[in-house]
Amino acid sequence: MKWLRRNVWRILIFAVSAAFALGFAAERFPAANSWLTRLSPILSLFGTAAARAWTGWSLLLGVPLLILSFFKGRVFCWRMCPMGFISETAGKLNPWGKGIVQHTPMFSKALLLIIAVTAACGYPLLIWLDPLCIFNGFFSAFRAPFTMTAAMTGIAFCAVLLISILAPNVWCHRICPLGRLQECMSILSKNLRRQKTDDKKPTVLSSTVSRRTLLASVPAAAAGIVASKTFGPNGRNALRPPGADLKRINALCARCGNCMQACPYQLIQPDIGESGIDGIFTPVIKFRSKNPDQEQYCFHDCVKCSQVCPTGALRPISVKEKHTRPIGIAIVNAKKCIAWANNEYCAVCDEYCPFKAVKLVKHKDVMCPIVETDKCRGCGACESACPADPIAIVIKPI
Repeated sequence: MKWLRRNVWRILIFAVSAAFALGFAAERFPAANSWLTRLSPILSLFGTAAARAWTGWSLLLGVPLLILSFFKGRVFCWRMCPMGFISETAGKLNPWGKGIVQHTPMFSKALLLIIAVTAACGYPLLIWLDPLCIFNGFFSAFRAPFTMTAAMTGIAFCAVLLISILAPNVWCHRICPLGRLQECMSILSKNLRRQKTDDKKPTVLSSTVSRRTLLASVPAAAAGIVASKTFGPNGRNALRPPGADLKRINALCARCGNCMQACPYQLIQPDIGESGIDGIFTPVIKFRSKNPDQEQYCFHDCVKCSQVCPTGALRPISVKEKHTRPIGIAIVNAKKCIAWANNEYCAVCDEYCPFKAVKLVKHKDVMCPIVETDKCRGCGACESACPADPIAIVIKPI
């Protein structure tokens, strides 16, 4: 009971955060399930800086946490962070491991440096290690219909719990990059106050950012540049949601699960290797040819997924813009098509296409479908309706 009284505020915040991550408020407030992740300046500010694109006023939700940590240090970690609360609670299961944290290196310094410097270079490595992102990814996996592929977004959450049980407090004190960012803001605040009282002290910059940190930022920047050149445009092998930054989505994506939770048709799934090893768990669209149970398509007037990304991996777009930006191209396989191969009339793809991109041409006295690529937007309506077995018209990445 004493523990419950001490932690009633944290339990309440945990419950509210889980409710947002589960999408309970998303129906009335479409962008609600992105609020939790955007509270982290690592995702909202660093991610937007890396994307080099405006992602909406909600990106400023990360500013209050920076201000709070400037004046109160890591109070968010100890009083409000839902991931910190569950990690600390898990650590209590192993009272014999309390001393491990004292002998663990400060990994958080290196992680925050890598994220910040590579974000400035436009290719933010390891941004998915943000605790609010990890927390959100776990709960967003519990959406209907539940699949093992969707559940993969919760792996990082389980890993943090395992670390916390085996080595209590190591995650919060030695690994968490958001916690380290708060410490940096607190140190900056202390140095500013100290400098006001003693002009002989070193400058704020030199006392806050050490020479070692500045030197370490060089290889971090090099890593970001090398990664961007090595992996290159990594959207060409996978079908991405509307508004995706095809050149940098694997780096920009926080793996938070917001877009997957927001999709009303359950089309968006985590990638399990289709776009390369650096694209693991990034969002890809699975139409019926890759998901036999899928009967829906990317509705031409829906842009919900693009509105909830906290990092700019998916840029917010309007319905009008979606109508002008294809996410893929429909391809007809004449060997499988009922009209082309069997010489039987079938124009289902033409009937279902909302963009009138399917054109019928005469072949052996039968009207057969071809795709006018300049009109096709890759919505998947034709693929979802195709009666051929196997499916004769599928959406391919651009």
